[in-house]
Amino acid sequence: MQKNYKVVEILPKQGLEPRQFLRYCFGIAELSPPELLEEETDSQYRKKCITVLCAVLGVQRPTVRKWGSDLNFDGIPNYCKISLAYIHAAEIVPNQLNSILTGEYNAPEVNAQTFLEKILLEGLTEQQRLQTVSHANFRATCVKTLTQVLHIGTKSVQDWGQDMSFHKMPKIHKHTLGYALAAISKSSKAWDKQAA
Repeated sequence: MQKNYKVVEILPKQGLEPRQFLRYCFGIAELSPPELLEEETDSQYRKKCITVLCAVLGVQRPTVRKWGSDLNFDGIPNYCKISLAYIHAAEIVPNQLNSILTGEYNAPEVNAQTFLEKILLEGLTEQQRLQTVSHANFRATCVKTLTQVLHIGTKSVQDWGQDMSFHKMPKIHKHTLGYALAAISKSSKAWDKQAA
């Protein structure tokens, strides 16, 4: 179990600010300040930014608008910034930018149980899986893994349910778990090379 659990260590520890994330998305992060200003003051830019944030986070336009009236989106919750960091680490955008802007993109959705099985149980024999799952600390490990990956409080996670399915987990966190797996998969290719 320990080997797999270490996999979450390769995820970004810090969230990514929306403005910086959007600059990466639109391929303008490397521009000079005057060029950035020109891009970011384009009349359609904020509208496109809102479209991107809605699509990748699976939220509605009014929600994104509530996060702020400028390009910093200062009201965005920290757990959404974490999602943005995972999306960036997984290199989903700018590759998917066209499908996002045309409304054809579907944010990945992974439930808690699928995520935890992949992180904590994948690669174990049936016997090892049984030992792991029946261990007294298994639920605590599940809660700890989710709080670490989602960057939210332990109490919130515990309130999502008593078993590994955490069936009351809000949909927005299922997207984060989907991006976390994508980022892990991208990074673990590098991780495997390192370990070899």
